[in-house]
Amino acid sequence: MGKSTYRALVIASLSIPILGMLAEYGFDLVPRELTDLSQSLLMQSEVGPMDWLFLLAFSVLVVLGLISFYGLLRFRAWAPRFTLWSSVATVVVACFSPPIVLSGLGNATSTLGCALFGAVLALPYYSPEVRELFWPSTQED
Repeated sequence: MGKSTYRALVIASLSIPILGMLAEYGFDLVPRELTDLSQSLLMQSEVGPMDWLFLLAFSVLVVLGLISFYGLLRFRAWAPRFTLWSSVATVVVACFSPPIVLSGLGNATSTLGCALFGAVLALPYYSPEVRELFWPSTQED
């Protein structure tokens, strides 16, 4: 696997869920009744300190995600480990997120993006060609 193929996987793992989210909101794929019900349930709960803490954690995770994608696209040696740990932190913070309503397209593109991102995370550790891109071996004769 070459550099361009790996970079395409990294870009696809981010762009496919974003395109699905844009299509979901742009074409109104979720029925209006479900959207209204979801919004009314969120509005009934009062904003507490945990909500602000969640927003702060989410903001930090967005910055960490951008840093990790930069490192993966530029084949930095720190990027696979940094991405792995920021992904673990994202899963922990996602446990405290409010529920969301998705259409079939939104769910499918989100799942496809997660699967591609799993491949992006695994390839530096399990593929010798990709491992060489991140951690080149020095050939001494």
